[in-house]
Amino acid sequence: MSIKGNIRWRTALLLIALATFGTSCSMLMQAKLLSVNIKVIDENDQPIGGAIVESSDGQQATTGADGLVTLKFSSIGLHMITVIAQDRAPATLSITMPLDIGKTKTARLGKTVELSFSLNISGSINFSGMMAGAMYPIIFQSMFNYGGYSLEMAPYKPGEWTEWMAEDDAEDQTILRKAFLKRLDNGQEWWQLTVTGADQDDFVMEVLFSKGRESVRRLRQKMGTGEPEEVPVSEGWYTAPMALTAESMAGAVKEKRVSIKVPGGIYTCDILEFGQMGFGLVRMWLSDDVPGGLVKMATVEDDGEEENSSVLRASGSSAKTILNSY
Repeated sequence: MSIKGNIRWRTALLLIALATFGTSCSMLMQAKLLSVNIKVIDENDQPIGGAIVESSDGQQATTGADGLVTLKFSSIGLHMITVIAQDRAPATLSITMPLDIGKTKTARLGKTVELSFSLNISGSINFSGMMAGAMYPIIFQSMFNYGGYSLEMAPYKPGEWTEWMAEDDAEDQTILRKAFLKRLDNGQEWWQLTVTGADQDDFVMEVLFSKGRESVRRLRQKMGTGEPEEVPVSEGWYTAPMALTAESMAGAVKEKRVSIKVPGGIYTCDILEFGQMGFGLVRMWLSDDVPGGLVKMATVEDDGEEENSSVLRASGSSAKTILNSY
């Protein structure tokens, strides 16, 4: 290629790059272009009209007769979506902007789940009066998910379990317990989730995840002294959280080998801080001596005050099925 031709080629590339950059900036500055479509369907792939679609930035919209609704975002990053319809188990999914601009994401809602009880999680969530099945995404969110990211900073081994409580709760706190029960030969995993509230019977769930925990394949539950029962599970109502990379965790370390005392014991931890996890600045205390690695986590206000902190209450390594799930 001649020198003149080479110059023309580079000039063309520069013009394309500038045009692309200008378009990208324009897209990010105009909220109306940061949009995604949500299609809500039932177990037979038929559209569900009148479903409520909520996003983590406070939007709420209702699907039309075609099961579709469009959400528009004013910021880039991760957004969590919850979809609710009358007499159906809700669905959750995540949207990443600007990668999902213009896409249609499908939420499949399962059949009615018959269950009702009253329970407070950290004093802030009351299931009394909620439609049947609405507690499932909330429990999964509390146990596995924070702003769309995984709460596990290290893998659990079969049999390992942890219990969690809100740090500033009084004696009447709610205890959340999760345990990795068993990995099957095909890679699927059984996990046990237990919620114990003040003056409430234990609510126990045993969940079979697909390999890699990308989806829920089966769910059993038991309330108090009742009999274990099978819960109908449909495709699409569980969204797996995103795992952080080792490099991301290493880059977030603010302090190393800091001693911290929690109800579960005294641990030597590294303190990590992340921004933009859906809740502003998030501070985490990590230890190699705890299943999952997490000892404490809290959101941090602009003045440096910690809010909404959760701490490890207990941990162990001998968890077994109590619902005879396998």
